[in-house]
Amino acid sequence: MEDIPKKDGLKEPKEYVSVSTRLPFRDAVLLKLICNKTNTVPSEYIRELILKNINSPKNNFLSGKNLIKYDKTNNSFSWSVQLDSGEEIKVLSNLSQNFLKNIQNEIQDAINQRNEWIHQKKSDSIEIPKELIKGEEND
Repeated sequence: MEDIPKKDGLKEPKEYVSVSTRLPFRDAVLLKLICNKTNTVPSEYIRELILKNINSPKNNFLSGKNLIKYDKTNNSFSWSVQLDSGEEIKVLSNLSQNFLKNIQNEIQDAINQRNEWIHQKKSDSIEIPKELIKGEEND
């Protein structure tokens, strides 16, 4: 609650307050199915979602690109991030070729898993929200 300015201040209650919402019947059934799978009740599931979003980081991202550089004198690599502002931040240094090959394989495996999950068959395909394709029910 320290992020809320005092003039806008909400006094922290000493007791619990009930919060509710109305859902279409279909969404309520889907919520119940999710809760059954996770062995929880809807109120607990909703509470966790609210707390997760209240406490989620706000605007903690910067833009930039990864840079991998080879150091000939040490026969090693370094990993930096060059921010769009021009500032370069070193992430790791003195990395071996085997480390980079391993991380490259892990990245490719993760990308392949993602592509399988979204049913991407062609490398130049992009993900399309299901809502855009009316009448299609592909899960």
